[in-house]
Order: sequence, then structure tokens, then C-alpha cells
Amino acid sequence: MSKKRIATTAFLIFLVCALLIPFFSSIVNACNRRHPRPHHSDTIIKYFVYPDGTPIGECLEVELWNDGNEPLMYGHTDADGKVVFAGLHDGTFTIEYDWQGVHYEETVRIDCSRIIWEFYNEVPYWDLYKWFYYDTVPPLPISHLTVTLNGYEGITDEYGLVVFAGLKAGTYTLEWVWGGVTRNEQVIIGFQTPSPIELTNYLEPKSGGA
Repeated sequence: MSKKRIATTAFLIFLVCALLIPFFSSIVNACNRRHPRPHHSDTIIKYFVYPDGTPIGECLEVELWNDGNEPLMYGHTDADGKVVFAGLHDGTFTIEYDWQGVHYEETVRIDCSRIIWEFYNEVPYWDLYKWFYYDTVPPLPISHLTVTLNGYEGITDEYGLVVFAGLKAGTYTLEWVWGGVTRNEQVIIGFQTPSPIELTNYLEPKSGGA
């Protein structure tokens, strides 16, 4: 091999090494394997939404635990159903919250691949079961009674039951007419309200139910 070819080959090897060394160094640095990143911190952003994608709103308490089963911090969702945990380092964490009286836990792992981590949780709706009975002994179910819930209409079945499904947290008004009088009942659904919600009314006997 000529000296010229040897020199050219050596130059090409040097050039390739010069290009690759910074590349691999950046990978090592980015993953914090050799050179610590003293100012690096991760942020977990957690969104809570209903099945239709709308946010649950404010005030759901959410806790963050480390992999040593120790509580690190807690926060509350904002109007967008979002809670933020900042100033974290790479590791495994558990996100805990209660919904409809049920405790939920989710384990998440954050690492060097990004700094901001976003997670979405879909939480279930509520169902409302409302029974109507005549105030007799024994109580008899009232069928074919029209009942509204914030403008949505339902009719009791042969068991005196009307069901309103797919409800979100909030304040509702049940309304019906009995004996020619409009009657109503307020229902408040909070994040910890169990589902289904079961309510019963006993009404004095009236012919026709209106």
C-alpha cells in the first residue's frame, strides 16, 4: 500500500472518529450515565378526563409516592383536570387518587428520554337510579311516571325505577309532577360519591300519578 493511500485512510478514520465521538458523548451525557446533570429535573403532568374527553375540573386530590413507598408530594387538579408534580429525578413513582369512593394507584417510570411527562387518566361517569313507590304497606312501585334531571327526561318502569346514566360531577335537580304539584329533589355529585347513586321516594297514593 502506498504512503499516499495510507495517509488518506488514516485521515478518513480520524474524520469518522471526530464525528462519532461527540455523538456518543452526547448520548452518554443525555442519559446521565457518566456526567451528572446537576440542574436536571423532571415534571409529571397528569390529566383526568371523562370518557368523552372533557376534564373533570378542580379539586381532585392526587398523591405522588416514590419507589420506597414514601409520599413525596400531593396536589389538586385545576379547571383543566390537570395536576403537576415538578422537581423530580428519574425513577419510578406511584400516582394515587380516590374516585367514586374507590382507591386507584398507577405506577409510572420516568427516565432520561424526556423532561416533561404527560399522562391521561379516563375516569368513569356516574349512574343515578331513582325508585318511586306508593307510600303504602307494602310499598308498590309507581310505573309510567315522567321524571326529568336537568332537562333530561326519563320514565319509570314496572319496578318504579328510572335511570340516568353518564353523569359528571356537579349539582342536578330531579323533577316530577305528582297530584298536580311539581316536586323536585337536588342531587349533588362529588368526586367521592359512590356510583351508582341510588335514591328512593315514597309518594302518597294519587289516582293517575299527576
